[in-house]
Amino acid sequence: MKNELLSSAEQKLQEDVFEILKRTQHVTTHEYRSDVRMSLDCLVCRSAFSALFELIRAGASDDDLIRSLSNICVLLGIESYNVCSGAISLNLNIITYIIRNTPEATPRNFCGLVLQRSDNPNFCSYNDSRFEWQVELPQRMQSANVPTPVIDQSPLTVAILTDAHIDPLYEAFGVAQCDEPTCCRKGQNLRPSSDIVTDGSEVENSVIRHGDSVLLNLGDVPKIKEIRMRNSMKAQTRYVEPAGYWGDYRNCDTPRWAFDDLIERMASTHKFDVVYYIGDTIDHGIWETSYELIDEIHQYLISKMRTTFGKDVLIIPAIGNHESQPTNQFAPMSVTEPKLNTTWLYEGLTKKWDPYLTEEAKASLRVRGGFSRLVRPGLRAISINTNVAYKYNWWLVYDPLEMKRHLEWLVQELHGAELAGEKVHILSHIPPGVHDLAHVWTREYNRIVNRFSSTIAAEFNGHIHSDEFKIFYSTVEPKSPINVAWGVGGATAYTNYNLNYKIATFNPPTYAPQSIKTFIYNLTEANLTPNRRPHWFQLYDMKNSFGVKDLSAQSMDDLLQRMVTTERNLLDLYVAYVPKLSDTRWPYCNNNCKLDNVCRIVTTVLWQREKCDQLQLLYSNTNT
Repeated sequence: MKNELLSSAEQKLQEDVFEILKRTQHVTTHEYRSDVRMSLDCLVCRSAFSALFELIRAGASDDDLIRSLSNICVLLGIESYNVCSGAISLNLNIITYIIRNTPEATPRNFCGLVLQRSDNPNFCSYNDSRFEWQVELPQRMQSANVPTPVIDQSPLTVAILTDAHIDPLYEAFGVAQCDEPTCCRKGQNLRPSSDIVTDGSEVENSVIRHGDSVLLNLGDVPKIKEIRMRNSMKAQTRYVEPAGYWGDYRNCDTPRWAFDDLIERMASTHKFDVVYYIGDTIDHGIWETSYELIDEIHQYLISKMRTTFGKDVLIIPAIGNHESQPTNQFAPMSVTEPKLNTTWLYEGLTKKWDPYLTEEAKASLRVRGGFSRLVRPGLRAISINTNVAYKYNWWLVYDPLEMKRHLEWLVQELHGAELAGEKVHILSHIPPGVHDLAHVWTREYNRIVNRFSSTIAAEFNGHIHSDEFKIFYSTVEPKSPINVAWGVGGATAYTNYNLNYKIATFNPPTYAPQSIKTFIYNLTEANLTPNRRPHWFQLYDMKNSFGVKDLSAQSMDDLLQRMVTTERNLLDLYVAYVPKLSDTRWPYCNNNCKLDNVCRIVTTVLWQREKCDQLQLLYSNTNT
């Protein structure tokens, strides 16, 4: 990057070192899961950030930094030059601002967060005391002191959807297997078959761990080159199915007309009082987003829902990580500079969502991207901005305490609801316990749910596009189940999913879910008849399909126990419903996949896998 190598050293670097380091498939084309590949990613990330730090201190211009980083990105096989330079150009001013203004910012901090794994807290680790904090919780109220508010006694029906990911560039019958991270878009090229070389396993024996260092055996390079060349020569020109009209299982987002059909089907098929929208409206073209595109698609979504559902239907939204510019970046309120702040997003959404917000909610949304409002007497919805704790949000390195301030506000709102005798539904885009969130956030959020478990009636999440649920357990013995977070799925096929929405019913005064039903259409079937609207159908009813008496945390835990012991057929059913019967996912879910799904249900704090280990052991020790 500094361009100070002798020609012989540069040749050695590119021909030998990079031969081991580079990916034979782009990051978004194939996910390497091997420890060796991950170790190389950590090495590359730290090295690149270290060079970037030095170049910034040396006064390099932004143009030079973009060019250097883009070239490295391409040489390492991360993405194409167009994607690399686009994403780097959008993000560079934020990264350089953080490096210049944050003494604690280090390559280890940046890489440790971005490469954070769900199964190993010591992988690519960082040590920053700023990420160790605790939220103060109020004392528990005695049940005798909980007030009984005036409550609307009529049942409540809520339509729930998330992750629209509307792509205005979607091209029906276009290129669905392209040379960019998101396909089925106008003007794209077919990915050459020769790009698909190997799975990366040829470097397994060329990488040696030595303490905290990674050593490369350059003597293996000729053998690695030979394997890759041999596999490349085997690659054949192949026919690739074009993009489907109603969406596509491959790396493709949602056509406008498919989103329109979903909204119109919801309105014509169901009667509901409220809509919960859990965020992520913008597409996955993260290397070419713009303020104008984001503004237009946000307006499109809310206008379509408002005109179709009617002005009397309350819509309560949450913000997803794809709403910002650049994608994933949510700055603290203290950052006000143009092209750095997130105030533009919060102000814009406040105007678009104005008909559904109280004055208090507007004021809160402008500050933190989250708000609280009464749905009806006795029930409050709290929409929280989990993106401030997202591992791809560079601003985490700048000010880790911003996460704490958001959770302190959540505690304040929950305590206020508790004092008023209200029940609460929490809407948050990113689910609890996943590796996408900073560890301290997941731990403290878990403490908050434990403290307010009698107030929180339900939680709803999006982000992962799969249809899952998570069970919270008490932090004190006997660690009984206390709460459930319901994954909503996604109104996008990205990647290898059928589109869906949910209809849930709630009864006062508890406002716990009485019924949750999921509706989908099958993409394969829909694309056979592009001129006919998709056939939407009920995939399942959570209560009746799984034979549970209710949807309480205890009942869901009982179901989970049956899944891994006496009624394995229920686990088979669950893993089929997680991808919503996707033709390209659920038939390939083996035992490891099933157990991974089980673990995700019980992991609400990152790296706390005791419950997961217990269930896996129970599964392996139970005869069926």
